[in-house]
Order: sequence, then structure tokens, then C-alpha cells
Amino acid sequence: MIFDVVNKNKLPLKTVLMESFYAMPRLMALIDNLGKIYYF
Repeated sequence: MIFDVVNKNKLPLKTVLMESFYAMPRLMALIDNLGKIYYF
């Protein structure tokens, strides 16, 4: 889903806000590699 927002829809977002339930190292690394700031 995040790939669609960043690559396909080209929405200009800087920050990702998610429920802490989804906070896992793999997802945090993915968001970080996309150059976005994340808050869980």
C-alpha cells in the first residue's frame, strides 16, 4: 500500500503516521529507505 502512495499516486508526503500495533523493524526500515519520517 505504501508503494502505491509513494510511487503510483505520487502523493507529496513526508510523514507516515500509524498505529503502534504495526510497528515492526521491517516496516520501519522500509519507510526509512523511502526517505520518510514515521511515527507509531
